[in-house]
Amino acid sequence: MVKVLHISTEYPPHRVVGSLAFQVRDLVTQLSSKHDVYLMHPANFDGSYMDGNIRVFTVSDRWFSDVVAYTHFLLVEVLSRAPYVIPRDIDLIHAHEWIAAVIAKVLSQRLKVPYIVSAYSTEPIRSGNSMSLLSLTIRDWEKYVFSSAFYVIAHNKPTYESLRNHYGINAVELRSVNDVELVYDEVSHQRDHQ
Repeated sequence: MVKVLHISTEYPPHRVVGSLAFQVRDLVTQLSSKHDVYLMHPANFDGSYMDGNIRVFTVSDRWFSDVVAYTHFLLVEVLSRAPYVIPRDIDLIHAHEWIAAVIAKVLSQRLKVPYIVSAYSTEPIRSGNSMSLLSLTIRDWEKYVFSSAFYVIAHNKPTYESLRNHYGINAVELRSVNDVELVYDEVSHQRDHQ
């Protein structure tokens, strides 16, 4: 049984912006039947609760008009809370989208465990390939944290193709939860042989 910390910027019912919240909940609910699943997300309160088999921790949330400033704010919030709530024997960190991947990269270095990323979209898709300063900044962050991940899991065909074409990343294309299970097994196997 792998002990996994999931990090997401959305999770129902306390932080729903779009469909990501429900996609993450569906995935972690399925994974929690075979793995020890923890999840951290922003909400309007600091606390913890159980969602089925999933131990959920929240960190303070605050609105920023600049998504890059928001990323840094969440990183500080998670890093200040994580040492008090996250078990020290986590095997793996699983980030959902790029903001969570920035946080996962830092936690991964601190805890000395690998991280993987679930990508549901990319900035080239979201921006329609616009070249604004903000879009270019997000692209740089995505490429950096996705390229540093042990694995990137693309949750749909357009994301899979964008990761390959825009970032040169050979992602795992998600067809079922079994694909995530295989990634977890591979990461565990490689950690055991280091």
